[in-house]
Amino acid sequence: MLIPPGIPHCWTFDARQTDRHHRIENITLSFEDILLDGLAHALPHLNGIVRQLRTYTDAITFAPRQQERITTLLRRMCHETDTERAASVVTLICLLAKDGHALGHYEKPDLIRQRLMQVRIYVSCNCRRPITIDEMAQHIGMNRSAFCTFFRKHTGQTFVDYLNAYRVDLACHLLEREGLSVTEACYASGFNDAAYFCRTFKRYKGIPPSKIKK
Repeated sequence: MLIPPGIPHCWTFDARQTDRHHRIENITLSFEDILLDGLAHALPHLNGIVRQLRTYTDAITFAPRQQERITTLLRRMCHETDTERAASVVTLICLLAKDGHALGHYEKPDLIRQRLMQVRIYVSCNCRRPITIDEMAQHIGMNRSAFCTFFRKHTGQTFVDYLNAYRVDLACHLLEREGLSVTEACYASGFNDAAYFCRTFKRYKGIPPSKIKK
């Protein structure tokens, strides 16, 4: 069974399917979305397979023959070296993209709002240091392209615009309420270039930061 990211799940086992010592066999392999990005970049012919895996939004089970292939490979991987296992992971990814069937349909509760809230919290906690788009996308479990599309669709602005606007608002607060100088407010709000800070501040507020001090 394949469980895509973000789906709550737990395992229960039939007591009649244990061995004589009341044990079951369970092999779990977890991998992050960044693995798929790496495979698609290193092996372009796997792009179709990676795209197929990313269409899965529900738990996936497989046809009996495919289950057997996957199970055999997972058992073999338990005894492989790291190098051998890396090659087997590529084979496994290919198998997981074939003959899959969704088990029901999971409705994610307010997933859009949840992801946007994750972005806001992350920015508020980390805005004073550099934040890249890749970092933000990884934090909420998306690839860069999907995140950029998602964020612009649901906010009407790019992530960079949102981040700059947040930092400008913070700088404005620091200038007005904390009495910081323009240079101090620049670096304290996460900008690392004073000239860029002044241009960005004026673009968002309509006046240079020096006017706020007055």
